[in-house]
Amino acid sequence: MSKVNSDDFSVGQWQANASTQIISASISFIASLLIVASTSKSFLSEKKRSNTNTTASKSNRRFSRLNKKTSPYRRIIFLISVSDILYSLAFVTGPFMAQKTNPQARWGVSDSNAACKVNGLFFTVGASTSLLYYASLCYFYYCKISKRMTDEQFTRTFEKKIHIMIACICIANTCLSFAANTYNTYPTGTFCTNANTPAGCDQQPELYGECDPKVEAYIPYFTYFRILVTIFSVVVMLYSMIRLVHSVLNKDRIYGELPADHTQEQLLKYNLRKQLLRETMSQAIMYTVSWFICQSATIAVAVLIFTGVPHEKFPTVFQIYYSAFIPLNSAFNVFIYTRPAVRHVRRMDPSISRFRAFCMVLKAGGEAPNMEQSSSSTNQQLQQDDEQQDEQQLRQEKRSRKVYYQVCHPDQAFDKLQPNGSSREPFGYYYHNCDPSQVLDSLMDENFANLEDEYNEIEERMSGEFELGVRMNVSTFSGPDRTTVHNVDKREPFQFLQVSQLTNETDDCEPRLNLGGENVHMLGRLESNNEDIEADNDCHTVDVSSSEK
Repeated sequence: MSKVNSDDFSVGQWQANASTQIISASISFIASLLIVASTSKSFLSEKKRSNTNTTASKSNRRFSRLNKKTSPYRRIIFLISVSDILYSLAFVTGPFMAQKTNPQARWGVSDSNAACKVNGLFFTVGASTSLLYYASLCYFYYCKISKRMTDEQFTRTFEKKIHIMIACICIANTCLSFAANTYNTYPTGTFCTNANTPAGCDQQPELYGECDPKVEAYIPYFTYFRILVTIFSVVVMLYSMIRLVHSVLNKDRIYGELPADHTQEQLLKYNLRKQLLRETMSQAIMYTVSWFICQSATIAVAVLIFTGVPHEKFPTVFQIYYSAFIPLNSAFNVFIYTRPAVRHVRRMDPSISRFRAFCMVLKAGGEAPNMEQSSSSTNQQLQQDDEQQDEQQLRQEKRSRKVYYQVCHPDQAFDKLQPNGSSREPFGYYYHNCDPSQVLDSLMDENFANLEDEYNEIEERMSGEFELGVRMNVSTFSGPDRTTVHNVDKREPFQFLQVSQLTNETDDCEPRLNLGGENVHMLGRLESNNEDIEADNDCHTVDVSSSEK
């Protein structure tokens, strides 16, 4: 039998396609393993370093916590590589795990469809997660450069949601595929996916027979779902890249202008920072372009199938291109991932070959190894400095120029606001049904002495409902309505009092407050610079009508 199905598709051509696919997927599989091993080593080294920071002081607790965390970039690259491992395995084993009863499955080893279902699981999970994580990587680069988000901000705001979304999509797709029994041999006979059975029945039923009606009823839904996921991912990629390139090309620098009377050190940092910014943009573009190169064959196949061209009649050159490039993504990724560190190693020592530098970087966990007379940490230090600068600026922007006071006890507050006791409705805001010891405990609790440590958690819990005056869950009011918020130690909710608005603040005077000329008892004062917390068992009295410089 010299022909498989038609005069245009010989056994030799099929074997060439299958062999090309296996070789290409094997290269991608090895490359993915190298990235996974390299990033895993980086994770372990970070964990080991974090164990040495347990004696850090409270004042440096937040900074050390930032250092202990690995970058979202590394985690996303790690998950892309894990996805590519599954994807590559599907292509390596596909020609052998396809159901033997299909005439296209020349190397199939089993008449059962069980092995094909496993192969289809690898293919669909690997393909969908890889695609979505590529979109996530592009969006991370966009947030990092265009929105000036730090790694911690991206992790807190987006990363967890991204992982949950992708996990839900993959689990739902897998469960529905098994329930509908749609994992079958693809018409090429070289792997399995959501497809009609017998293979090729949807295009040439006169050759392969009629499709299984139960399976055929579900296949369009999986096709539409795959198209939607692809369109969503491509839109995110293109949007992120366009915005990223626009930010880099249309701004002289992200972190401020170079002073006119700059020093040589400032000039050096300026140039290095600019170089780092463009390097980051180049990395993002390379990841995106490599993905489009590899997936362009998939798009072309979809166009040919849509126009009614059977797989057997695809042009020979296109069949080889399709078999070679679709599983080859990780081979590009491993070189892009190590490229910045390899360039740095060779810049420090030009005598080192590219291959040796590549091996050194992989061995060092994807980073430039320590070398004599080397400034290998310069870019990383600049990036850390910029992140700290961004966070400091963000704290300054979010810090309202107001000073908040805690009212001591509702009765004492009422007595002070209404000395004559003639009315049960104070003019100001006051605590409502709360135990003053709760407030005192929250202020004096050792776990919250450094309020900035808990700012991220508080900010996320507040969800933008309140303007933060200080790094604590103290709410700002603009009207007479009382607003209930939860304390940071998750005790019972109670209401806070905004007793004043800062009208004058200097280093050598008390803030000028406005409470209608009344005195009010205070439990303690939180300064707007977040450095000091004053509280004791006695209430503090502040004469808000006569504060002077």
